Amino acid sequence: MPRCPVCQNKYVADQTENCSVCGWHLQAHSLVIALIPEVSLKEQARLEWAQKIWATLKPAREQIQQFQSQLQEADQTIAQLHFELEQANQQCQQLLAALEHRESDLASLLSKSDELNHELSDLQGQLEQTNQLQVQSPTPELIEAGSPDQSLLELEQSQIATALPIKAQTLIFQVVTVDPQGQLASCYGSEAHYFQEELENIALDMIILPGGVFWMGSQETEQGRESHEEPLHQVTIEPFCMGRFTITQSQWRAIANLPTINRSLNPEPAHTQGENQPVEQVSWYDAIEFCARLTKLTKRDYRLPSEAEWEYACRARTTTPFHFGETITPELANYDGSYIYNLEPVGQYRQRTVPVGSFQVANAFGLCDMHGNVWEWCADVWHTNYQQAPCNGSVWEQAEFQEHRLLRGGSWYCLPSLCRSAQRHWDKADHAGSGIGFRVVCSSARQGE
Repeated sequence: MPRCPVCQNKYVADQTENCSVCGWHLQAHSLVIALIPEVSLKEQARLEWAQKIWATLKPAREQIQQFQSQLQEADQTIAQLHFELEQANQQCQQLLAALEHRESDLASLLSKSDELNHELSDLQGQLEQTNQLQVQSPTPELIEAGSPDQSLLELEQSQIATALPIKAQTLIFQVVTVDPQGQLASCYGSEAHYFQEELENIALDMIILPGGVFWMGSQETEQGRESHEEPLHQVTIEPFCMGRFTITQSQWRAIANLPTINRSLNPEPAHTQGENQPVEQVSWYDAIEFCARLTKLTKRDYRLPSEAEWEYACRARTTTPFHFGETITPELANYDGSYIYNLEPVGQYRQRTVPVGSFQVANAFGLCDMHGNVWEWCADVWHTNYQQAPCNGSVWEQAEFQEHRLLRGGSWYCLPSLCRSAQRHWDKADHAGSGIGFRVVCSSARQGE
């Protein structure tokens, strides 16, 4: 391919009239004109002049090209800065929105604090009036034997006297948290108080949980959240006791062999058999019958937890998706580990239940297996969201479909997102699946020797 005699730019012969770089006329003169000496000399002189001019202009042209390249880079840098600025503005708007939300929460808390202070002041006034009345009142007469009031009092005292006393013990356990990659972030020893119920020489460990206030539901930024986990709302929980583990098959058998109260129970319902395996394939009605028989045996009020009590117990004062932190791993819980939640690596999928307490870790309250292994029945009826939900931790009963009951915690076959503290699920009360179990709670526990 020939080159331009001035700038050496390549061109296609017989197809290009002028050079695209320097503009030199590339078509040769006719052979007759080229044989004229005067014309040839003039053409040679004109070519040499053009080459000299081009040699002079070439550095300037290269500088111009360099400036153009720098200008393009500057344009790209400016575009990148504009993009980063837009992202920063969006983050700023999000932070401002979060700040406004926090300010609203703070104002609400301050308002509630004022209300509580007024109520406390009223109660103190009522207490002072009561004390004054007690001082001024004469000694009451003894209740005649055989009166209705006396019979009621004797009945209550009899019930208290026959309730099995408890002896609180101290439980030492390990609490573990992980980072978003699933790596160990902290591991520390902690302790909690608990007592044991004896069921045919089989112990049922009941953790004594403190009361408190917590935010129920999931935050808008939480990965995997669903619309039925909102709105985020504050709930006050009274102290109560909860099973350290889900009910095991040996514990189930001990109660299932007791006399029937409302319905019969299958002593061996589980799909995966094992004394220390969680009982599964039990319906909500079966769990209610279990609690009724346990109550009659111990003279304490055993029941299923309310949904609010369950989430409060699971979180154990955490606000992260799991009480382990920002993620979960198959080394800490039993679920479908072939899927990941955050940045942790893919892990084991066991495809069945494992014995309770297999992972040797607990949350800060001392409760084990709150994430995965088996779904856990709660007492509440299913609601599609938390609009008008009670804020005192009580069971939410009013609903159109009474047969739809709450399940919490996820199961051995679940994705990790379904095992989050805030995750809610439902099933029909008469359904009993291989991934459904329960744990019991007790509202009162009289301590004694």
